[in-house]
Amino acid sequence: MITHNSIESLKSKIDITDVIGGFVELKRSGATYKGRCPFHEERTASFTVNPARGTYYCFGCGAKGDMISFVQEFSKLSFSDAVQKLADDHNITLEYTVGEKPREKRDPLPLETLKRLFVARLEQTPFAAEYLKTRGLGAAMIEHFEIGYAPESDEQLAVLKRENIPIGNALKAGVLVEDERGRVYARFTKRVMFPIYNHSGALVGFGGRTLGDHPAKYINSPQSAFFNKSALLFALGKAREGILKEKTVIVCEGYMDAVMLHQAGFTHAVATLGTALTHEHLPLLKRLDNPRVILSYDSDHAGKEAAFKAAKLLCEHDFLGGVAVIEGGKDPAELIEQSKTVQLAEYYRQAAAFHRFVIDELQSRAATKDEAYREIAAFVKTLSRFRAEEAKNYAAAVLGIDPRRFSLTVPMERAANRKRNIGELELIKTLALNGELHERLIDYIDSALFDTHGDLFNALRRGDESALYELLGDELIVPLAAEQTQEAVRKRLLDFYTKEMRRLRSGEQVEVLLELRGIVDRLKKGSLVAFRRMGN
Repeated sequence: MITHNSIESLKSKIDITDVIGGFVELKRSGATYKGRCPFHEERTASFTVNPARGTYYCFGCGAKGDMISFVQEFSKLSFSDAVQKLADDHNITLEYTVGEKPREKRDPLPLETLKRLFVARLEQTPFAAEYLKTRGLGAAMIEHFEIGYAPESDEQLAVLKRENIPIGNALKAGVLVEDERGRVYARFTKRVMFPIYNHSGALVGFGGRTLGDHPAKYINSPQSAFFNKSALLFALGKAREGILKEKTVIVCEGYMDAVMLHQAGFTHAVATLGTALTHEHLPLLKRLDNPRVILSYDSDHAGKEAAFKAAKLLCEHDFLGGVAVIEGGKDPAELIEQSKTVQLAEYYRQAAAFHRFVIDELQSRAATKDEAYREIAAFVKTLSRFRAEEAKNYAAAVLGIDPRRFSLTVPMERAANRKRNIGELELIKTLALNGELHERLIDYIDSALFDTHGDLFNALRRGDESALYELLGDELIVPLAAEQTQEAVRKRLLDFYTKEMRRLRSGEQVEVLLELRGIVDRLKKGSLVAFRRMGN
Protein backbone atom coordinates (compact mmCIF):
# COMPACT_ATOMS: atom_id res chain seq x y z
CA MET A 1 0.00 0.00 0.00
CA ILE A 2 1.24 3.50 -0.81
CA THR A 3 2.10 5.36 2.40
CA HIS A 4 0.18 8.46 3.45
CA ASN A 5 3.40 10.52 3.67
CA SER A 6 4.32 9.48 0.15
CA ILE A 7 0.94 10.64 -1.18
CA GLU A 8 1.23 13.98 0.60
CA SER A 9 4.77 14.41 -0.75
CA LEU A 10 3.54 13.73 -4.28
CA LYS A 11 0.80 16.35 -3.94
CA SER A 12 3.33 18.90 -2.71
CA LYS A 13 5.65 18.32 -5.68
CA ILE A 14 3.03 18.61 -8.42
CA ASP A 15 1.14 21.77 -9.41
CA ILE A 16 -2.57 20.94 -9.69
CA THR A 17 -2.89 23.38 -12.61
CA ASP A 18 -0.35 21.28 -14.57
CA VAL A 19 -2.47 18.18 -13.98
CA ILE A 20 -5.88 19.63 -14.75
CA GLY A 21 -4.49 21.89 -17.47
CA GLY A 22 -3.64 18.77 -19.43
CA PHE A 23 -7.36 18.01 -19.75
CA VAL A 24 -9.09 21.41 -19.39
CA GLU A 25 -8.23 24.75 -21.00
CA LEU A 26 -7.58 27.01 -17.99
CA LYS A 27 -7.28 30.80 -17.87
CA ARG A 28 -5.90 32.79 -14.96
CA SER A 29 -8.49 34.76 -12.96
CA GLY A 30 -6.75 36.53 -10.10
CA ALA A 31 -5.24 33.94 -7.77
CA THR A 32 -7.21 31.09 -9.35
CA TYR A 33 -7.80 29.58 -12.78
CA LYS A 34 -11.07 29.07 -14.61
CA GLY A 35 -12.29 26.77 -17.35
CA ARG A 36 -15.27 24.78 -18.56
CA CYS A 37 -16.10 21.88 -16.30
CA PRO A 38 -15.12 18.46 -17.77
CA PHE A 39 -17.76 16.69 -15.69
CA HIS A 40 -20.86 18.32 -17.13
CA GLU A 41 -21.82 20.28 -20.25
CA GLU A 42 -21.72 24.06 -19.87
CA ARG A 43 -21.29 27.16 -22.03
CA THR A 44 -19.74 29.46 -19.43
CA ALA A 45 -16.71 28.65 -17.33
CA SER A 46 -17.79 27.72 -13.80
CA PHE A 47 -14.89 25.35 -13.03
CA THR A 48 -12.17 26.87 -10.82
CA VAL A 49 -8.75 25.64 -9.76
CA ASN A 50 -6.99 27.04 -6.70
CA PRO A 51 -3.25 26.23 -6.94
CA ALA A 52 -2.53 27.57 -3.44
CA ARG A 53 -4.95 25.10 -1.87
CA GLY A 54 -4.38 22.39 -4.45
CA THR A 55 -8.13 22.02 -5.05
CA TYR A 56 -10.77 22.43 -7.75
CA TYR A 57 -14.47 23.29 -7.53
CA CYS A 58 -17.28 23.60 -10.06
CA PHE A 59 -20.04 26.08 -9.23
CA GLY A 60 -22.25 24.41 -11.81
CA CYS A 61 -22.32 20.76 -10.77
CA GLY A 62 -20.55 20.83 -7.40
CA ALA A 63 -17.61 18.64 -8.45
CA LYS A 64 -14.68 19.22 -6.11
CA GLY A 65 -11.50 17.67 -4.80
CA ASP A 66 -7.73 17.56 -5.24
CA MET A 67 -5.53 16.43 -8.11
CA ILE A 68 -5.93 12.76 -7.16
CA SER A 69 -9.72 12.86 -7.12
CA PHE A 70 -9.67 14.74 -10.44
CA VAL A 71 -7.62 12.00 -12.12
CA GLN A 72 -9.84 9.37 -10.46
CA GLU A 73 -13.04 10.92 -11.79
CA PHE A 74 -11.82 12.04 -15.21
CA SER A 75 -9.96 8.83 -16.09
CA LYS A 76 -12.27 6.52 -14.08
CA LEU A 77 -9.38 5.06 -12.04
CA SER A 78 -9.16 3.68 -8.54
CA PHE A 79 -7.48 5.84 -5.88
CA SER A 80 -4.22 3.88 -6.01
CA ASP A 81 -4.12 3.81 -9.80
CA ALA A 82 -4.67 7.57 -9.91
CA VAL A 83 -1.78 8.11 -7.48
CA GLN A 84 0.43 5.77 -9.52
CA LYS A 85 -0.47 7.56 -12.77
CA LEU A 86 0.46 10.94 -11.29
CA ALA A 87 3.74 9.50 -9.99
CA ASP A 88 4.59 7.90 -13.35
CA ASP A 89 3.68 11.04 -15.31
CA HIS A 90 5.92 13.22 -13.13
CA ASN A 91 8.74 10.70 -12.54
CA ILE A 92 8.15 10.52 -8.78
CA THR A 93 9.04 7.41 -6.76
CA LEU A 94 6.38 6.31 -4.28
CA GLU A 95 6.96 4.72 -0.89
CA TYR A 96 5.07 1.65 0.31
CA THR A 97 4.15 0.27 3.72
CA VAL A 98 6.65 -2.03 5.41
CA GLY A 99 6.72 -5.50 3.93
CA GLU A 100 5.27 -4.52 0.55
CA LYS A 101 7.45 -4.67 -2.52
CA PRO A 102 7.37 -1.36 -4.43
CA ARG A 103 5.94 -1.50 -7.93
CA GLU A 104 8.71 -2.01 -10.49
CA LYS A 105 9.53 1.12 -12.47
CA ARG A 106 8.69 0.85 -16.16
CA ASP A 107 10.86 2.36 -18.89
CA PRO A 108 8.41 3.71 -21.51
CA LEU A 109 11.11 4.55 -24.09
CA PRO A 110 11.44 1.13 -25.81
CA LEU A 111 7.71 1.01 -26.57
CA GLU A 112 7.38 4.68 -27.52
CA THR A 113 10.47 4.57 -29.74
CA LEU A 114 9.32 1.53 -31.68
CA LYS A 115 5.76 2.85 -31.95
CA ARG A 116 7.11 5.88 -33.81
CA LEU A 117 9.19 3.60 -36.03
CA PHE A 118 6.19 1.37 -36.81
CA VAL A 119 3.99 4.34 -37.74
CA ALA A 120 6.68 5.75 -40.03
CA ARG A 121 7.31 2.39 -41.70
CA LEU A 122 3.65 1.81 -42.54
CA GLU A 123 3.70 4.80 -44.90
CA GLN A 124 6.82 3.34 -46.59
CA THR A 125 5.44 -0.22 -46.92
CA PRO A 126 2.88 -0.26 -49.76
CA PHE A 127 1.65 -3.84 -49.32
CA ALA A 128 0.92 -3.23 -45.59
CA ALA A 129 -0.93 0.00 -46.36
CA GLU A 130 -2.81 -1.82 -49.14
CA TYR A 131 -3.91 -4.56 -46.71
CA LEU A 132 -5.53 -1.98 -44.42
CA LYS A 133 -7.12 -0.28 -47.41
CA THR A 134 -8.65 -3.56 -48.63
CA ARG A 135 -10.15 -4.01 -45.18
CA GLY A 136 -11.89 -0.67 -45.66
CA LEU A 137 -9.83 1.27 -43.14
CA GLY A 138 -9.37 4.98 -43.85
CA ALA A 139 -6.25 7.07 -43.30
CA ALA A 140 -7.84 9.07 -40.48
CA MET A 141 -8.64 5.95 -38.48
CA ILE A 142 -5.15 4.50 -39.08
CA GLU A 143 -3.69 7.70 -37.65
CA HIS A 144 -6.21 7.81 -34.79
CA PHE A 145 -5.24 4.33 -33.60
CA GLU A 146 -1.52 4.83 -34.41
CA ILE A 147 -1.44 1.66 -36.51
CA GLY A 148 2.00 0.84 -37.93
CA TYR A 149 4.17 -1.82 -39.49
CA ALA A 150 7.05 -3.72 -37.85
CA PRO A 151 10.10 -3.97 -40.14
CA GLU A 152 13.00 -6.45 -39.97
CA SER A 153 14.68 -7.15 -36.63
CA ASP A 154 17.99 -5.48 -37.56
CA GLU A 155 16.30 -2.16 -38.24
CA GLN A 156 14.52 -2.20 -34.87
CA LEU A 157 17.75 -3.06 -33.02
CA ALA A 158 19.55 -0.23 -34.82
CA VAL A 159 16.90 2.30 -33.82
CA LEU A 160 16.99 1.21 -30.16
CA LYS A 161 20.79 1.46 -30.18
CA ARG A 162 20.72 4.90 -31.80
CA GLU A 163 18.35 6.12 -29.07
CA ASN A 164 20.68 4.70 -26.35
CA ILE A 165 17.97 2.43 -24.97
CA PRO A 166 19.47 -0.39 -22.86
CA ILE A 167 18.86 -3.88 -24.22
CA GLY A 168 17.69 -5.00 -20.77
CA ASN A 169 14.95 -2.39 -20.73
CA ALA A 170 13.79 -3.40 -24.21
CA LEU A 171 13.72 -7.06 -23.14
CA LYS A 172 11.61 -6.12 -20.08
CA ALA A 173 9.28 -4.12 -22.32
CA GLY A 174 8.70 -7.27 -24.39
CA VAL A 175 9.82 -5.80 -27.74
CA LEU A 176 13.00 -7.88 -27.84
CA VAL A 177 13.59 -11.58 -27.23
CA GLU A 178 16.78 -13.39 -26.15
CA ASP A 179 17.28 -17.01 -27.26
CA GLU A 180 19.19 -19.82 -25.55
CA ARG A 181 22.47 -18.78 -27.16
CA GLY A 182 22.15 -15.19 -26.01
CA ARG A 183 21.15 -13.76 -29.39
CA VAL A 184 18.71 -10.85 -29.20
CA TYR A 185 16.11 -10.15 -31.88
CA ALA A 186 12.83 -8.25 -32.33
CA ARG A 187 9.66 -9.97 -31.18
CA PHE A 188 7.50 -8.36 -33.88
CA THR A 189 8.52 -8.39 -37.55
CA LYS A 190 6.54 -8.16 -40.80
CA ARG A 191 3.31 -7.44 -38.95
CA VAL A 192 0.71 -4.69 -38.91
CA MET A 193 1.07 -3.26 -35.40
CA PHE A 194 -1.57 -2.01 -32.95
CA PRO A 195 -0.33 -0.15 -29.83
CA ILE A 196 -2.06 -1.24 -26.63
CA TYR A 197 -2.66 1.15 -23.73
CA ASN A 198 -3.75 0.35 -20.19
CA HIS A 199 -6.66 1.98 -18.36
CA SER A 200 -4.32 4.74 -17.09
CA GLY A 201 -3.45 5.72 -20.65
CA ALA A 202 0.11 4.31 -20.59
CA LEU A 203 1.48 2.40 -23.61
CA VAL A 204 2.15 -1.11 -22.27
CA GLY A 205 2.55 -3.30 -25.35
CA PHE A 206 1.60 -4.18 -28.90
CA GLY A 207 -0.54 -6.55 -30.86
CA GLY A 208 0.63 -7.59 -34.29
CA ARG A 209 -1.12 -9.21 -37.26
CA THR A 210 1.06 -11.15 -39.66
CA LEU A 211 1.03 -10.30 -43.36
CA GLY A 212 3.11 -13.33 -44.20
CA ASP A 213 2.73 -17.08 -43.72
CA HIS A 214 3.46 -17.13 -39.98
CA PRO A 215 1.20 -19.72 -38.27
CA ALA A 216 0.35 -17.26 -35.49
CA LYS A 217 -2.05 -14.80 -37.14
CA TYR A 218 -2.02 -12.45 -34.14
CA ILE A 219 0.52 -12.16 -31.32
CA ASN A 220 0.63 -9.84 -28.31
CA SER A 221 3.38 -8.57 -26.06
CA PRO A 222 4.37 -11.20 -23.47
CA GLN A 223 2.81 -11.36 -20.02
CA SER A 224 4.68 -9.20 -17.52
CA ALA A 225 4.17 -6.94 -14.52
CA PHE A 226 3.05 -4.25 -16.97
CA PHE A 227 1.20 -6.29 -19.60
CA ASN A 228 -1.57 -8.62 -18.46
CA LYS A 229 -3.79 -9.42 -21.43
CA SER A 230 -6.50 -10.69 -19.09
CA ALA A 231 -6.82 -7.22 -17.57
CA LEU A 232 -6.49 -5.08 -20.71
CA LEU A 233 -9.07 -3.94 -23.24
CA PHE A 234 -7.92 -2.64 -26.60
CA ALA A 235 -9.23 0.87 -27.46
CA LEU A 236 -10.56 1.49 -23.94
CA GLY A 237 -9.06 4.99 -23.85
CA LYS A 238 -10.48 5.86 -27.28
CA ALA A 239 -13.89 4.49 -26.30
CA ARG A 240 -14.19 6.08 -22.84
CA GLU A 241 -16.12 9.15 -23.95
CA GLY A 242 -18.44 7.13 -26.17
CA ILE A 243 -19.12 4.59 -23.42
CA LEU A 244 -20.04 7.31 -20.94
CA LYS A 245 -22.26 9.02 -23.51
CA GLU A 246 -24.05 5.87 -24.69
CA LYS A 247 -23.98 4.21 -21.25
CA THR A 248 -23.12 1.08 -23.24
CA VAL A 249 -19.91 -0.71 -24.21
CA ILE A 250 -19.55 -3.08 -27.16
CA VAL A 251 -17.02 -5.84 -26.47
CA CYS A 252 -15.63 -7.62 -29.55
CA GLU A 253 -12.88 -10.17 -30.17
CA GLY A 254 -10.17 -8.45 -32.22
CA TYR A 255 -8.32 -5.20 -32.82
CA MET A 256 -9.63 -4.87 -36.36
CA ASP A 257 -13.22 -5.38 -35.24
CA ALA A 258 -12.83 -2.57 -32.68
CA VAL A 259 -11.13 -0.20 -35.14
CA MET A 260 -13.74 -0.85 -37.83
CA LEU A 261 -16.56 -0.31 -35.34
CA HIS A 262 -15.09 3.06 -34.38
CA GLN A 263 -14.82 4.02 -38.06
CA ALA A 264 -18.49 3.10 -38.53
CA GLY A 265 -19.54 5.35 -35.66
CA PHE A 266 -19.65 2.78 -32.83
CA THR A 267 -17.11 4.72 -30.78
CA HIS A 268 -18.02 2.82 -27.61
CA ALA A 269 -16.37 -0.42 -28.80
CA VAL A 270 -13.43 -2.22 -27.17
CA ALA A 271 -11.78 -5.60 -27.76
CA THR A 272 -10.23 -8.33 -25.63
CA LEU A 273 -6.69 -9.38 -26.51
CA GLY A 274 -7.15 -12.87 -27.84
CA THR A 275 -8.61 -14.03 -24.55
CA ALA A 276 -12.09 -14.52 -23.17
CA LEU A 277 -13.64 -11.85 -20.96
CA THR A 278 -12.28 -12.40 -17.44
CA HIS A 279 -12.98 -11.33 -13.86
CA GLU A 280 -10.05 -8.90 -14.21
CA HIS A 281 -11.83 -7.08 -17.03
CA LEU A 282 -14.93 -6.37 -14.95
CA PRO A 283 -13.47 -3.57 -12.78
CA LEU A 284 -12.44 -1.74 -15.98
CA LEU A 285 -16.09 -1.77 -17.07
CA LYS A 286 -17.51 -0.95 -13.61
CA ARG A 287 -15.39 2.20 -13.43
CA LEU A 288 -17.13 3.56 -16.53
CA ASP A 289 -20.39 4.09 -14.64
CA ASN A 290 -21.29 0.40 -14.91
CA PRO A 291 -22.47 0.50 -18.55
CA ARG A 292 -24.64 -2.02 -20.40
CA VAL A 293 -22.42 -4.56 -22.12
CA ILE A 294 -23.08 -5.83 -25.64
CA LEU A 295 -21.02 -8.88 -26.59
CA SER A 296 -20.23 -8.72 -30.32
CA TYR A 297 -18.27 -11.89 -31.03
CA ASP A 298 -17.84 -13.91 -34.19
CA SER A 299 -20.76 -16.27 -34.87
CA ASP A 300 -18.56 -19.32 -35.45
CA HIS A 301 -18.21 -22.09 -32.85
CA ALA A 302 -15.29 -20.41 -31.03
CA GLY A 303 -17.12 -17.08 -30.93
CA LYS A 304 -20.28 -18.64 -29.52
CA GLU A 305 -18.30 -20.47 -26.84
CA ALA A 306 -16.55 -17.23 -25.84
CA ALA A 307 -19.90 -15.42 -25.76
CA PHE A 308 -21.42 -18.17 -23.61
CA LYS A 309 -18.65 -17.95 -20.99
CA ALA A 310 -18.66 -14.15 -21.00
CA ALA A 311 -22.46 -13.97 -20.72
CA LYS A 312 -22.42 -16.27 -17.68
CA LEU A 313 -19.71 -14.18 -16.05
CA LEU A 314 -21.48 -10.87 -16.70
CA CYS A 315 -24.87 -12.22 -15.63
CA GLU A 316 -23.47 -13.59 -12.38
CA HIS A 317 -22.03 -10.13 -11.62
CA ASP A 318 -25.30 -8.32 -12.34
CA PHE A 319 -24.23 -6.56 -15.54
CA LEU A 320 -27.01 -5.52 -17.88
CA GLY A 321 -26.77 -6.07 -21.62
CA GLY A 322 -26.81 -8.97 -24.03
CA VAL A 323 -25.24 -11.00 -26.81
CA ALA A 324 -25.51 -9.87 -30.44
CA VAL A 325 -25.70 -13.02 -32.56
CA ILE A 326 -24.71 -12.15 -36.15
CA GLU A 327 -26.09 -14.59 -38.67
CA GLY A 328 -24.08 -16.34 -41.37
CA GLY A 329 -20.85 -16.86 -39.42
CA LYS A 330 -19.76 -13.26 -39.96
CA ASP A 331 -17.94 -10.88 -37.63
CA PRO A 332 -18.70 -7.17 -37.08
CA ALA A 333 -15.86 -6.00 -39.34
CA GLU A 334 -17.24 -7.99 -42.26
CA LEU A 335 -20.67 -6.33 -42.01
CA ILE A 336 -19.03 -2.90 -41.92
CA GLU A 337 -16.88 -3.74 -44.95
CA GLN A 338 -20.12 -4.69 -46.75
CA SER A 339 -21.73 -1.34 -45.78
CA LYS A 340 -24.25 -3.10 -43.54
CA THR A 341 -23.86 -0.72 -40.58
CA VAL A 342 -27.62 -0.29 -40.15
CA GLN A 343 -28.07 -4.05 -39.99
CA LEU A 344 -25.27 -4.31 -37.43
CA ALA A 345 -26.89 -1.62 -35.27
CA GLU A 346 -30.10 -3.64 -35.35
CA TYR A 347 -28.24 -6.74 -34.17
CA TYR A 348 -26.97 -4.70 -31.21
CA ARG A 349 -30.42 -3.30 -30.49
CA GLN A 350 -31.94 -6.79 -30.42
CA ALA A 351 -29.11 -8.39 -28.42
CA ALA A 352 -30.33 -11.39 -26.42
CA ALA A 353 -30.26 -10.71 -22.66
CA PHE A 354 -27.39 -12.55 -20.97
CA HIS A 355 -29.59 -14.90 -18.94
CA ARG A 356 -31.67 -15.80 -22.02
CA PHE A 357 -28.60 -16.50 -24.13
CA VAL A 358 -27.06 -18.72 -21.42
CA ILE A 359 -30.32 -20.62 -20.84
CA ASP A 360 -30.80 -21.15 -24.58
CA GLU A 361 -27.25 -22.49 -24.87
CA LEU A 362 -27.63 -24.79 -21.85
CA GLN A 363 -30.90 -26.13 -23.22
CA SER A 364 -29.45 -26.78 -26.69
CA ARG A 365 -26.34 -28.50 -25.31
CA ALA A 366 -28.20 -30.85 -22.94
CA ALA A 367 -28.92 -34.41 -24.07
CA THR A 368 -32.19 -34.59 -22.13
CA LYS A 369 -34.75 -32.27 -20.61
CA ASP A 370 -33.76 -33.37 -17.09
CA GLU A 371 -30.11 -32.57 -17.81
CA ALA A 372 -31.10 -29.15 -19.13
CA TYR A 373 -33.15 -28.51 -15.99
CA ARG A 374 -30.24 -29.42 -13.71
CA GLU A 375 -27.77 -27.23 -15.61
CA ILE A 376 -30.15 -24.27 -15.75
CA ALA A 377 -31.14 -24.62 -12.08
CA ALA A 378 -27.45 -24.52 -11.11
CA PHE A 379 -26.99 -21.38 -13.21
CA VAL A 380 -30.05 -19.67 -11.70
CA LYS A 381 -28.67 -20.20 -8.20
CA THR A 382 -25.59 -18.13 -9.05
CA LEU A 383 -27.68 -15.03 -9.75
CA SER A 384 -28.97 -12.24 -7.56
CA ARG A 385 -32.58 -12.61 -6.43
CA PHE A 386 -33.96 -10.14 -8.99
CA ARG A 387 -31.93 -11.60 -11.88
CA ALA A 388 -32.85 -15.13 -10.78
CA GLU A 389 -36.55 -14.26 -10.90
CA GLU A 390 -36.24 -13.19 -14.54
CA ALA A 391 -34.12 -16.22 -15.42
CA LYS A 392 -36.35 -18.85 -13.81
CA ASN A 393 -39.47 -17.54 -15.57
CA TYR A 394 -37.73 -17.61 -18.94
CA ALA A 395 -36.23 -21.05 -18.27
CA ALA A 396 -39.60 -22.42 -17.24
CA ALA A 397 -41.08 -21.23 -20.54
CA VAL A 398 -38.21 -22.78 -22.51
CA LEU A 399 -38.49 -26.13 -20.72
CA GLY A 400 -42.26 -26.10 -20.40
CA ILE A 401 -42.26 -26.59 -16.62
CA ASP A 402 -43.67 -24.87 -13.55
CA PRO A 403 -41.41 -21.90 -12.53
CA ARG A 404 -41.77 -22.98 -8.88
CA ARG A 405 -39.44 -25.90 -9.59
CA PHE A 406 -36.54 -23.46 -9.52
CA SER A 407 -35.22 -22.55 -6.08
CA LEU A 408 -34.50 -18.90 -5.50
CA THR A 409 -32.28 -19.42 -2.49
CA VAL A 410 -29.51 -16.84 -2.74
CA PRO A 411 -26.10 -18.19 -1.72
CA MET A 412 -24.91 -16.89 1.64
CA GLU A 413 -21.79 -15.29 0.22
CA ARG A 414 -23.79 -13.23 -2.32
CA ALA A 415 -26.21 -12.03 0.34
CA ALA A 416 -23.30 -11.04 2.56
CA ASN A 417 -21.64 -9.15 -0.28
CA ARG A 418 -24.70 -6.96 -0.73
CA LYS A 419 -24.77 -5.80 2.90
CA ARG A 420 -23.00 -2.52 3.60
CA ASN A 421 -22.00 -1.40 7.06
CA ILE A 422 -21.09 2.26 6.55
CA GLY A 423 -19.36 2.57 9.94
CA GLU A 424 -17.09 -0.37 9.20
CA LEU A 425 -16.31 0.87 5.69
CA GLU A 426 -15.47 4.38 6.96
CA LEU A 427 -13.02 2.96 9.50
CA ILE A 428 -11.34 0.62 6.98
CA LYS A 429 -11.06 3.39 4.37
CA THR A 430 -9.56 5.76 6.95
CA LEU A 431 -6.90 3.24 7.95
CA ALA A 432 -6.16 2.53 4.30
CA LEU A 433 -5.61 6.22 3.49
CA ASN A 434 -3.94 7.41 6.69
CA GLY A 435 -0.66 5.57 7.15
CA GLU A 436 0.11 7.19 10.52
CA LEU A 437 -3.24 6.20 12.04
CA HIS A 438 -2.91 2.76 10.50
CA GLU A 439 0.45 2.19 12.20
CA ARG A 440 -0.79 3.55 15.53
CA LEU A 441 -4.05 1.60 15.75
CA ILE A 442 -3.59 -1.57 13.74
CA ASP A 443 -2.39 -3.66 16.69
CA TYR A 444 -5.55 -2.84 18.62
CA ILE A 445 -7.88 -4.10 15.90
CA ASP A 446 -8.79 -7.51 14.61
CA SER A 447 -11.22 -8.73 11.96
CA ALA A 448 -13.42 -9.95 14.82
CA LEU A 449 -14.46 -6.31 15.35
CA PHE A 450 -16.13 -6.25 11.91
CA ASP A 451 -19.48 -8.01 11.58
CA THR A 452 -19.80 -7.43 7.82
CA HIS A 453 -16.51 -6.39 6.25
CA GLY A 454 -13.91 -8.46 8.05
CA ASP A 455 -12.65 -9.66 4.64
CA LEU A 456 -11.81 -6.08 3.62
CA PHE A 457 -9.99 -5.49 6.89
CA ASN A 458 -7.96 -8.66 6.37
CA ALA A 459 -7.13 -7.46 2.85
CA LEU A 460 -5.88 -4.20 4.38
CA ARG A 461 -3.69 -6.09 6.86
CA ARG A 462 -2.05 -8.25 4.21
CA GLY A 463 -1.59 -5.30 1.83
CA ASP A 464 -3.99 -6.56 -0.85
CA GLU A 465 -4.51 -3.20 -2.51
CA SER A 466 -6.68 -4.50 -5.35
CA ALA A 467 -9.36 -5.69 -2.90
CA LEU A 468 -9.71 -2.10 -1.63
CA TYR A 469 -10.02 -0.35 -5.02
CA GLU A 470 -13.82 -0.13 -4.96
CA LEU A 471 -13.89 1.15 -1.36
CA LEU A 472 -11.19 3.78 -1.97
CA GLY A 473 -13.06 5.07 -5.00
CA ASP A 474 -16.48 5.19 -3.29
CA GLU A 475 -17.18 8.87 -2.60
CA LEU A 476 -20.14 8.00 -0.37
CA ILE A 477 -17.72 6.52 2.17
CA VAL A 478 -16.03 9.52 3.80
CA PRO A 479 -12.78 9.01 5.77
CA LEU A 480 -12.83 9.90 9.46
CA ALA A 481 -10.73 12.47 11.28
CA ALA A 482 -8.08 11.17 13.70
CA GLU A 483 -10.21 11.68 16.83
CA GLN A 484 -13.26 10.15 15.15
CA THR A 485 -11.17 7.13 14.14
CA GLN A 486 -9.90 6.57 17.66
CA GLU A 487 -13.43 6.88 19.03
CA ALA A 488 -14.77 4.43 16.44
CA VAL A 489 -12.12 1.89 17.44
CA ARG A 490 -12.90 2.40 21.15
CA LYS A 491 -16.62 1.80 20.60
CA ARG A 492 -15.98 -1.34 18.56
CA LEU A 493 -13.65 -2.70 21.21
CA LEU A 494 -16.17 -1.91 23.92
CA ASP A 495 -18.90 -3.71 22.00
CA PHE A 496 -16.63 -6.68 21.30
CA TYR A 497 -15.44 -7.19 24.88
CA THR A 498 -18.94 -6.65 26.28
CA LYS A 499 -20.17 -9.47 24.05
CA GLU A 500 -17.23 -11.61 25.18
CA MET A 501 -18.24 -11.08 28.82
CA ARG A 502 -21.78 -12.23 28.09
CA ARG A 503 -20.51 -15.25 26.21
CA LEU A 504 -18.09 -16.33 28.96
CA ARG A 505 -20.38 -16.16 31.99
CA SER A 506 -19.07 -19.32 33.57
CA GLY A 507 -17.73 -20.08 37.03
CA GLU A 508 -14.77 -21.87 35.49
CA GLN A 509 -13.55 -18.69 33.80
CA VAL A 510 -13.59 -16.21 36.65
CA GLU A 511 -10.11 -14.87 35.92
CA VAL A 512 -10.91 -14.24 32.29
CA LEU A 513 -14.18 -12.50 33.21
CA LEU A 514 -12.42 -10.27 35.71
CA GLU A 515 -9.86 -9.29 33.08
CA LEU A 516 -12.57 -8.59 30.55
CA ARG A 517 -14.53 -6.53 33.09
CA GLY A 518 -11.44 -4.41 33.71
CA ILE A 519 -10.97 -3.86 29.98
CA VAL A 520 -14.62 -2.88 29.53
CA ASP A 521 -14.46 -0.45 32.46
CA ARG A 522 -11.38 1.29 31.02
CA LEU A 523 -12.96 1.48 27.59
CA LYS A 524 -16.12 3.03 29.07
CA LYS A 525 -13.93 5.74 30.58
CA GLY A 526 -12.56 6.54 27.14
CA SER A 527 -9.17 4.84 27.39
CA LEU A 528 -7.73 3.27 24.27
CA VAL A 529 -4.36 2.28 25.69
CA ALA A 530 -4.76 0.55 29.03
CA PHE A 531 -6.07 -2.79 27.85
CA ARG A 532 -4.66 -5.88 26.23
CA ARG A 533 -4.28 -5.65 22.46
CA MET A 534 -6.27 -7.83 20.12
CA GLY A 535 -4.81 -11.30 19.74
CA ASN A 536 -2.90 -11.15 23.07
